[in-house]
Amino acid sequence: MKILIVASNMVHINNFHRPYIEAFKEDGHDVFVMAHGEGADFQIPFKKRSMSLKNLILSAKIKKIIKKEKFDVIFLHTTLAAFWVRFAIKGIKNRPLVINTVHGYLFGKGFSSLHNKIYLTCERLVRKATDNIVLMNDEDVEIATENKLSLGEIYKVDGMGIDFSKKNLKKANSGFPYKNLVYVGELNKRKNQIFLVKAMKYLPDMTLTLVGDGKERKAIEKLIKKEKLQDRVKITGFTKNVGEYLSQADLYVSASTIEGLPFNILEAIYSGLPIVATDIKGQNDILPSKCLYPVNDMEGYLSLISKNLECEYQIDKYAIDSVLPKNMEIYKQCARAYEKEEKHIVR
Repeated sequence: MKILIVASNMVHINNFHRPYIEAFKEDGHDVFVMAHGEGADFQIPFKKRSMSLKNLILSAKIKKIIKKEKFDVIFLHTTLAAFWVRFAIKGIKNRPLVINTVHGYLFGKGFSSLHNKIYLTCERLVRKATDNIVLMNDEDVEIATENKLSLGEIYKVDGMGIDFSKKNLKKANSGFPYKNLVYVGELNKRKNQIFLVKAMKYLPDMTLTLVGDGKERKAIEKLIKKEKLQDRVKITGFTKNVGEYLSQADLYVSASTIEGLPFNILEAIYSGLPIVATDIKGQNDILPSKCLYPVNDMEGYLSLISKNLECEYQIDKYAIDSVLPKNMEIYKQCARAYEKEEKHIVR
């Protein structure tokens, strides 16, 4: 088959999908990548603002590429790219099979009805260009099933798999009471690092390390300075040495407002860290309720940090060696169903 794998940028492709590209090639398929960044076969500079006019213009380019190249299967990743590719191919005769792997819908419980309505309307708009959906948490499965967001089967998987051996993750020397907190993630509003910094004024004997960089960095640094927390809150900036920071901590914390199946939580578990995290989809699929608190609930967060939260987890099920064969079988199952139908007609 001629396969196209799509994501908003090559960072996502390189972080999550290289093993799948190699697996498809080993099976004899021709694989091409559409994304923004070095290494993409088809360069599409998606704009982060979903409804940007530039994305609408790019959709015309995407449509021309897909009609010309005559792909058999398109694998979609990341919300932005998945929407605009499906928007572009609506109505194409004999279009490819489209499998949308959702790393976490950007809507659901805890969001306003208007927010959910907007995002759900977008998914419904491109439903007829969505043959199969692959999801990573129970809430997203419920959303997709209830709203019939796929023409065909809906599957749930244990993420895309992590090669822990390549992550340089060291076992942490965690212990109770906790002293050194750590959180890994892009500095943005969805990851909600601001909440964790605000909490530090109630935790005078603890330190917090924020591993990552992002557009909210200046706002976070401003708050750190305002609360005079420079000695106890550190921002590392972008780093590939996540394992080093996890090994130096004794508690992993998350204030995220939305996730799919968070790799950072899985890496923390692998490192042996106890975890305090928000009670949101993806995280509550992995963690027991005793480790969870409602989003932005300061009292709940502080209460959990004062408790011994040691837990045992089945981390091996999320490893790439376990996940990749299962996911590949799902993709092959979708392709077999497509082959029986021959080529698609306009639906």
